[in-house]
Amino acid sequence: MIRNNSELRKEYIISIVLALAITVPSFFLDEKCGIIAGAMALVLLIVRYIADIKRYRRIQNLSDSIDQILHGVEDVSFEEYKEGEVAILTSEVHKMVIRLREQASQLLADKRFLSDSIADIAHQLRTPLTSMNIVVDMFSEEELPDEKRFDLLSELMAGLNRIEWLINTLLKMSKIDADTVFFEEKEYLLSDMIHRASDMLAVPLDIHNITLTTQVPQDAKLRGDMMWTCEAIGNILKNCMEHTPECGKIDISVKDTPIFAEIVITDTGTGFDPDDLPHVFERFYRGKVAVTSSIGIGLSLSKMIVERQSGTIRAMNREEPEHGAKFVVRFYKSKR
Repeated sequence: MIRNNSELRKEYIISIVLALAITVPSFFLDEKCGIIAGAMALVLLIVRYIADIKRYRRIQNLSDSIDQILHGVEDVSFEEYKEGEVAILTSEVHKMVIRLREQASQLLADKRFLSDSIADIAHQLRTPLTSMNIVVDMFSEEELPDEKRFDLLSELMAGLNRIEWLINTLLKMSKIDADTVFFEEKEYLLSDMIHRASDMLAVPLDIHNITLTTQVPQDAKLRGDMMWTCEAIGNILKNCMEHTPECGKIDISVKDTPIFAEIVITDTGTGFDPDDLPHVFERFYRGKVAVTSSIGIGLSLSKMIVERQSGTIRAMNREEPEHGAKFVVRFYKSKR
């Protein structure tokens, strides 16, 4: 131990020199004093040597434990010491190992999530692409009537629009995940935001004969990013429209208080299955009553946008005797 440690070797040489410097003059003064001084110096050197051996054994055990962790051993436990430098070092290493294990676990979870997400994306893209390939094959038939050709062209355009929406939505979600999106902090009228969000669905709402009503105070204002909030509300409205039958109704009401602005959106559709409610906002989750064209990312994006602006979002079924879904979006005016 001493031979391999030059610093410790110098300390022992200095200690021996000091011991001799005290012991030798003591012999000239008094023989008994010299013997006592020499004995005390020898005892102190032995005590220090034993203490150094124990300390180095603890350091060696700690080094062996770290080496096991580096080689992938999971069930490594650290010996506990009550005090001293080794105890402090052991405590800090133990904290570091716990943190590294948490990071490794999180990285593994992220890796699995990425793998599942890629599989889901591939599946969602494969479905419209397969349909479009069939349409293209049918479209190439020479004796195909013009009316049927027009229907196939409409179906082909719908498939392209679906793929475009999927890719754009995934890009938006990835930007928010990477924290590269800057949310503006500008004051805007909630009526303008609701109007813009509902305008994007005006044509499909009219086609399905679904009535959209709004109750928004004209002076209700909110500070945040209007365009991203419009995206979130638009996705909720789109979800309501997809699950509301023809001649149904979608209601939007806004409650403005000094503390928060609350947007409540209800429909007269199928509502949620109770088992689906805890998973409504999960990415790529499709409920038991989901429509065939549902992908399961629109509501997830809405949740991300709302929460990035210090808001909350909840989904529930309307209270009896009404049927349908109910979304409650709340934006707090004092950022939490």
